Amino acid sequence: MEKHIAVIVPHKGLGDIIFHNSFIESIFKHHKKKIILFVNKSTKANYIYKKNKYIKQIILLDLHRPEKITYLYKIIEIFYLLNKFKYEKIYYTGGHKWHLIPIKIISIINKIELNYIKNKKKFIIPSLEYFLKKINIKYHKNFNINVNEDISKKFKNKINRKPKPWIFLSIDTSEDQIQIPNYILIKIIEKLRVKYKTIFINTNNKNSHKLSFLNDKKIIKTNSYNITEIYYIIKRSSFFIGNESGPSSISSMLKKNEIIFVNNNFLF
Repeated sequence: MEKHIAVIVPHKGLGDIIFHNSFIESIFKHHKKKIILFVNKSTKANYIYKKNKYIKQIILLDLHRPEKITYLYKIIEIFYLLNKFKYEKIYYTGGHKWHLIPIKIISIINKIELNYIKNKKKFIIPSLEYFLKKINIKYHKNFNINVNEDISKKFKNKINRKPKPWIFLSIDTSEDQIQIPNYILIKIIEKLRVKYKTIFINTNNKNSHKLSFLNDKKIIKTNSYNITEIYYIIKRSSFFIGNESGPSSISSMLKKNEIIFVNNNFLF
């Protein structure tokens, strides 16, 4: 049976998995073998890496820190999930000791080469670049994942009937880190109406109540869309405005014109 390469990413955000793309591509090109990618569900990797040429399989895990009482259970669970697959090398990009317990046990039992770094850089991208440098793998810098736009014809027809130009406005993250008062949001929208014929406004379902006061045919709320559908819209939008989050990472990956909120300020 052909063995592949395991890459285990404990980070939880969509932006985090986009930041990992150069690392994943570098591992693939070095070994010339496809990757079994173990990730948190919250990364949306199963959408954005669907049918990706580097990826053999995407396995969704819950790698969030558990309550103290469930630590042992989570360690055993991760061990059994990881041990179901065949691979010859493991690359772990985190630094959590409780993750490393089952990973190290698997590497010892199955005689699998394990690679990880103890002293990481502060930020993800330089940390991953440093990781590859330490193990003599060439770093291929590329954050364009080339997402497969696997969405329904019905959705495409519905969205493409919206008049252009489009603008995409993203106002929060799942953690609700940034609060935009309604009166400021209304002022932003009033300014955007002048130039843009369709305004897409993004929240997640948890925070969709923020937009309950907005009722306008020009405004399309995207909280019920999946990340592939949001990718499709951002790619075709003329401009992106939003907080630092998954959609803004997609916008940056696509090299869109954008304004990003950082805390309560603007980053141009």
